[in-house]
Amino acid sequence: MKSRRDLLAGLIFIALAAGFGWEASNYDMGRAIRMGPGFIPMTLAILLALFGVLVILAGMKKNEQVEKTPIPWKGIVLILSALAIFGEFGAALGLVPVVFLGTAIVALASARNSILSSLTIAVSMSALCWLVFKVGLGITLPTFGPLLTFS
Repeated sequence: MKSRRDLLAGLIFIALAAGFGWEASNYDMGRAIRMGPGFIPMTLAILLALFGVLVILAGMKKNEQVEKTPIPWKGIVLILSALAIFGEFGAALGLVPVVFLGTAIVALASARNSILSSLTIAVSMSALCWLVFKVGLGITLPTFGPLLTFS
């Protein structure tokens, strides 16, 4: 094995696929023409496992030398914070504000993004999510939640 990183990543993908596949097997699979609730999760689990195998195989061909780099704590904290904010305040803030906030925070996790570029990304993503989820799919999450309703 030439790349331990790829081996580890591939094994993680396969382990996650096995877990999701195991849980999906508790649901009716149906058929391709009439899918049951377990069909898509099982299909995705199989695809993830195949992807894990491909990552392992690619790692066998690679000749990798890994440099020690510092752990990117800022990125880890910002991404976990964005996920927590999205999960906790999604319904209270509404779709547009929570996507804006989460995207801006995640974009700031990259050292390559400035505050202006992060805000531009957040505005774009908020508009795209509003178009896709509210206009296109009609989801029930409010556009602006009760915390932002002034009546």
